[in-house]
Amino acid sequence: MGIWHRLQRHADSVGDTALAIVGAGYVGTGVVHSIHQSPGMRPAIVVNRNTSRGVAAFAALGYSVDDVTVSSDRATLVDAITAGTPCVTDSTEHLATLPISVVIEATGALNYGTETMLSMLNAGKHVVSFNAEVDALLGWRLHQCAAKNGVIYTIADGDQPGVLFRLQQQVEAMGFDVTAYLNCKRHLNVHQNPETGAGYAARDSTSALMTTAFGDGTKMQVEQAVVANATGCVPDVRGMHGIESTVATAAIDIPAALSGPGRVDFTLGGDFGAGVGIVAQHPNAVLHEAAMRFYKMGDGPDYFFFRPYHLVHLEVPMTVAEAVLDNEPLASVDGPHTAEVLAIAKKDLAAGEKLDSIGGFTAYGHIDTAEDAAGLLPIGLVEFATMTDAVPQDDPIPLTSVTLDTSLTVVREWLALHNG
Repeated sequence: MGIWHRLQRHADSVGDTALAIVGAGYVGTGVVHSIHQSPGMRPAIVVNRNTSRGVAAFAALGYSVDDVTVSSDRATLVDAITAGTPCVTDSTEHLATLPISVVIEATGALNYGTETMLSMLNAGKHVVSFNAEVDALLGWRLHQCAAKNGVIYTIADGDQPGVLFRLQQQVEAMGFDVTAYLNCKRHLNVHQNPETGAGYAARDSTSALMTTAFGDGTKMQVEQAVVANATGCVPDVRGMHGIESTVATAAIDIPAALSGPGRVDFTLGGDFGAGVGIVAQHPNAVLHEAAMRFYKMGDGPDYFFFRPYHLVHLEVPMTVAEAVLDNEPLASVDGPHTAEVLAIAKKDLAAGEKLDSIGGFTAYGHIDTAEDAAGLLPIGLVEFATMTDAVPQDDPIPLTSVTLDTSLTVVREWLALHNG
């Protein structure tokens, strides 16, 4: 029986699974739509500081504005959710005690996302996350919190890490051993900033910070750290290689560029589009060589399994279904991180300078092994850091050269995770 039939049977027995979506930006709004069309689940509440965006997400489903309950009162929200009325609120204050089973975090915010996810896990709610930035920083901590409370924390299907994890399941189910996980990048300029990238932002209708995080490679480096930490892999070199190849030659070019198996990296340029890929070998290579050649997969022993798209919010219902029905994550970090994303100075940084956020003017991120990243500022904490010493452009930023705002949950949790 397919998972959608199982989910419908579950709903017929106990009712639709009520979900909260935190964040009503591009991804969060898309999630509302995807959950709405999925059997056995419903978007019960949207949390967004600007409640009009949450209302707009429901209005796009056909609800009139008057049909949506907007409130910060717990009793009102409980009544609305119980009655099946869509509702919107401006904070997570009451979320932990509302009658919902799953929370989808779709903000990408570091401190807010950390506080939200830890609070929901401690309240016994499953958490499905699009927040790769927090996972790269605190994935193991979130896994520990979920396990302690008997619930699921998982990365979502749809973004590159989730698509790679799903592809990994398929490849391993066929008996292959994965040797490398590849993100795909069309172009890269580590010094891109919101001013130099303004044209791209206008073209794509994305925010300046988001566009810059894509353009300077930080987002991709963070995504590959998520993959590394959940699979036990590492980057071959700081920042990864950025392998120039094509879909047709990837099975040859990628293994040739890497020093061994168990690696994360990315392709640069080529015809990969917005895809992701896995390089794998089969332990019974001789037995399957003829078949793989006939199936147009190449001569082996390395094979490239390519997924030419990732559809973000459209794919997340599968993650929710597996959490609800099987109590299983798509992927989460179940041990110490193998990789970290460290902050590199995007320009000469002066003592006393307050750093800005990912996708800003002051820093870009490069993945490294956890061992080699020790003592360096992670990119996930840059917006909470102030320089105490000067650091030249393109040098990593030492932890000893900054002060951190330890009043923030994300900073305290990271320090606790790394200092025992």
